[in-house]
Parts: sequence; C-alpha cells; structure tokens
Amino acid sequence: MMKINRKVRGLLFFLGTIGILDTLLLFLSNGGINLGTILPGVLGGMLILSVVVKELFWKSILLRKDRPWFIKLRQGIISLFLIGLISFLVIEGEIIANSRPDPVVEVDYLIILGAGLNGEQLSWTLWERMQKGLNYLEAHPKVKVVLSGGQGPGEGISEAEGMRRFLVDHGIKDERILKEDQSTSTMENFRLSKEILARQAGFQNSETVAVITNDFHLFRSKILAQRNGLIPVGIPSPTPWYIVPNVYLREYFAVVKSLVFDW
Repeated sequence: MMKINRKVRGLLFFLGTIGILDTLLLFLSNGGINLGTILPGVLGGMLILSVVVKELFWKSILLRKDRPWFIKLRQGIISLFLIGLISFLVIEGEIIANSRPDPVVEVDYLIILGAGLNGEQLSWTLWERMQKGLNYLEAHPKVKVVLSGGQGPGEGISEAEGMRRFLVDHGIKDERILKEDQSTSTMENFRLSKEILARQAGFQNSETVAVITNDFHLFRSKILAQRNGLIPVGIPSPTPWYIVPNVYLREYFAVVKSLVFDW
C-alpha cells in the first residue's frame, strides 16, 4: 500500500509539473492571459501542493487517520472528486464526439461565430473560421451568412465587421452578408443572430442553420443554438495542436457554466 501511495503521489507531482510547464510555454509563445492558458498551471500547482501538504502533515497529530472528523472530511473530499471526475469524463466525451462535422444538409443560412481581432486584423482562430466559411459560401452560392461578434477590448472594429471585410475581399457579395455586431458571448451570438434571421423573408421558426466555430466549441454552440430555437448543423474549423489540451480543458468549465446559467 505504501508503494502504491508513493506512486500515486509521484504521478500527481508529475502531472502538476506538466500543467505548470504548459502554462509557462503558452505565455512564452504569446498565448495571452485567459482561462485556457492559466488553468493547467493553477491545477498543476494544486496537485503539487496537495502532495507536499500530505507529505508534511499526514503523520501529524492534527491529521491522524483514526480521528472521526478527519475520516468524514476525507470521505467528503473523495466523493466530490469522484463526482467531478465523472462529470468531466462525460462532458469531455460529448465535446470530443461533437467536434466532428455533422452530415451535410441543405440550409439557407450560415452563422459564423466571432473569435477575436488583433486591432482590425483577424486572429488566427478567426481566420481559420473565416476560411472554412468562405469555402462553404463558395460551394453554396445561394446561402446567406450571419457574421456574429461584437467589439471587445483591443479590437478596433467589431468582429462582425472584420469578418465582413474578409468575405468581401475574397469575392462574397455584400447582399449575402448579415452582420450581428453586438454580442459578447456565445449565448448572445445565437440570441441576437436569431433576431436577425427572424426578420428575413421566408425564414421559418426552428429552421436548420449551419454553424461554423472551432471543433472544441461545437458541442456548447449547438446546445445554445437549440435554446434559441435553431436546429444547428455543425461545421468545425481546426484548432492548433499545441493549444488543444488547454482549450478542451477550458471548454469543460464553459459547458458547465452554460448548462447552468445560459438560458
């Protein structure tokens, strides 16, 4: 048992170190400060701290394993950990399963979700989404597109305007483009886009629409689209391999938040 405990503590310490190194490497590569970059470091620090605390105080009088209050505390912590682990595995499984493209169906409208600008230039993530959207619009010349994204800190124009400029510069006619430039969250993306679509002649309530966003973001996007009366067909854009662990980890917490609060 002691050997098993040492191996578990060694594994936790190793995973904690990996998490901290991951955060540091993303900082050094200009990954920015956001939940996706700092979360692995924070969780890694917590894992290392738990190992250190256990090593220092496990045999102390305060944490003697035979004390009733300590037994209950340990059981509570283990129960919470197992609940969290199960929810993490289930939700991450859904995120991964929904990261693949849905079967192609005929639609009249495409929604492209914004993903940040650097001044007036598309971020790499948004450029990937727009390239995917451009290919789709060229292949489906009758489809109109809703470009959804407001203006955030560090952005010289709204994301919707940046996306519009990209499409127009690549030959998509302005009359095919509908701008939604007020949203600040994924929920608002769909709520405000639905309001724009509802004003279009011939649009039917609960109409199927195509949605382009990053692969890790599709699961949550489809949930929120459905909450706003749309039937989404997901078209994923790729995520750079070096940030995949970060964004998929961050998305777990974003899904939990949306399930509880985004109504």
